[in-house]
Amino acid sequence: MKVVGITDIGLVRKRNEDNYLIDTGRNLFLVCDGMGGHFGGDIASRLATETINRELVFNSIADLPEALEKAVQTANRIIWETGQADAELNEMGTTVTAAVLCDDQLLIAHVGDSSLFIIHDNEIIKPTSDHTLAEHMRRDGLIVKDDERYKSFHHVLTRALGIDKKVDIDINQIKVMKNDWILLCTDGLSNLVEQDEIKDLLKNKNEPQEACQQLLELALARGGYDNITMILLHL
Repeated sequence: MKVVGITDIGLVRKRNEDNYLIDTGRNLFLVCDGMGGHFGGDIASRLATETINRELVFNSIADLPEALEKAVQTANRIIWETGQADAELNEMGTTVTAAVLCDDQLLIAHVGDSSLFIIHDNEIIKPTSDHTLAEHMRRDGLIVKDDERYKSFHHVLTRALGIDKKVDIDINQIKVMKNDWILLCTDGLSNLVEQDEIKDLLKNKNEPQEACQQLLELALARGGYDNITMILLHL
């Protein structure tokens, strides 16, 4: 397995509020996209990465779903309590997309609108769902992706760590295979680079460092209006 992580402030924002974590000892990978408060976004995303890294304890794949959910829930509580104790941080929160690779199984914990993609052969799948008002309305049949309202509501989160004392966490498990690519990224990348473009760029590549840099350059060339963070694994 080869893995690379990268984060970039982008071309518009004054501060990078993203954080990421790569722990090859436990095959733990996560990206967080913070928001809210004066300096709250970067604090929330840092608290999430530090807490999940510290709190995640498991002995086998059977323990992992519950352990992963507990670690993310603890991060949510700590961010919420920190925000409650400081008026300047009161509205801070963060997305989280966390993945643990255990043998041929990938366990995913997800809250918010960061993303995880798996590229296998000539197919790309996205096992995470965006927790945004736009996606909620689309699932209810109120709008379609081509609707201008979809773009307007796409940045309105319906779930994030730190907003309430408890949070609903999506936990998924999916089988992966040798030569698959796994990409975790914040929406600074996924809003500017289409899924098929990601798939085509990774085709016939073996080195995640080169591919990661090319994805970053593509997002920057299209405006880079948000922080851009990604972790790219090649199995």
